[in-house]
Amino acid sequence: MSFVTGNIKRGSHVILRDSEGSQKVFFLAENCIDLRMGKYGPIPAEAVLNVPYGANLRRSLDGNWERVRRSVDSGVDDDKAEVQETNRFLAQDNSAQSLTPQEVKEMKGSCTGEEIVEALASNSSTFAGKTKFAQEKYLKKKAQKHVQQVAILRPTVMDLCETYLKHFRMKVCGLRFDYLSSILCHADVRTGGRYFLLDCAAGIVAGAMAKQLAGSGRIFRVFRTGCPDKGLTELDLSEAEIGSVRQISIDALQSEDPFSHEWLQAPVEGLDPNQTRQEARKTRHERRKVDFEDLQDQPVDAVVIVAGDDDAELAADAVEIGLQRLVSGGRAVVFGHHLQPLAALQGTWRTSGSFVDVRLEQLFTREYQVLPLRTHPHMSAEAELCGGYILSASKVVGDCPSVSDAAEDQSRKGKRRKTR
Repeated sequence: MSFVTGNIKRGSHVILRDSEGSQKVFFLAENCIDLRMGKYGPIPAEAVLNVPYGANLRRSLDGNWERVRRSVDSGVDDDKAEVQETNRFLAQDNSAQSLTPQEVKEMKGSCTGEEIVEALASNSSTFAGKTKFAQEKYLKKKAQKHVQQVAILRPTVMDLCETYLKHFRMKVCGLRFDYLSSILCHADVRTGGRYFLLDCAAGIVAGAMAKQLAGSGRIFRVFRTGCPDKGLTELDLSEAEIGSVRQISIDALQSEDPFSHEWLQAPVEGLDPNQTRQEARKTRHERRKVDFEDLQDQPVDAVVIVAGDDDAELAADAVEIGLQRLVSGGRAVVFGHHLQPLAALQGTWRTSGSFVDVRLEQLFTREYQVLPLRTHPHMSAEAELCGGYILSASKVVGDCPSVSDAAEDQSRKGKRRKTR
């Protein structure tokens, strides 16, 4: 479907983010009744429909989900910036709270989440002695635990990438959003371009590139055994944007006689008694043939390779095939998590004379807490500051070396070292 503007409708995707930062993608199908998010109660689909993206829903005492105004951290006023309280003498023995866990559990049946937070603060013997900063942090922490609230987000490339990274990191090759944006920049993805793509990251790279093309251009996405398109589907792209992504079998590209390959063979007439399925197979075959000839007839503007740890062989084949079809002046971009293979390929590209501006980069990203007088990096042990490497280059002229050539050069260098 096209890019959704205004209120949320049936047939679109949404991302729900709870107060603790967890995210989940949902599809609002025609038969969708409710959405389930973690430990929260069922969220009726009708509560999500007909509200704009960015709205916040909170569960009331009677179990209904109602839209509320977004809470904004107001920080500390200038006249209260200098506080005399200190946390130095507060005991950390869990004896400050007079309410027992059983009493808090009973309150959940008769009080709202905000009332529970207020009760916890008023029954804490150390709350009044905390600094203003510590009080605000205490209230926010308790609200995350006791107030059931979700934010409805649009399925953008950034939010989808972060959601996939939290839920199934290996399926998206550990690809962070900053790396994805850097890949799009290095490959110069633009409207009207032609691109050769290996996307082993659940289709999020193909979706981001299709969104950048805006329906004008071609993305030839190669595959071997399967072609997951989860990210491509959940971005809610238009038909023209989805149509710009064409799937090509890499085995057919490697075949000496591609049109005799199983992927490009015409369906046998009369084999299926169902006429509708027979026509669908025929249409699919014609489209595959047109897409394959389109890739063979004209070069591509960039080659983009995003592969995981288990796809090294597939990535090597894709690099070799893609570079053969790369136009002079085109860009080659390879993402991976291991330094040695990319460093070997970098050396081969530099010595071949066919590439310029050969770079191997590693991005460093750190999230910050931005609050008045409390701006500092997030101090979390699970924060991954570095998450892979990007090898990029521009082709100039001549034959392109393959990954196998890089491995051979590396082995010859090793033999020379041993001989010396």
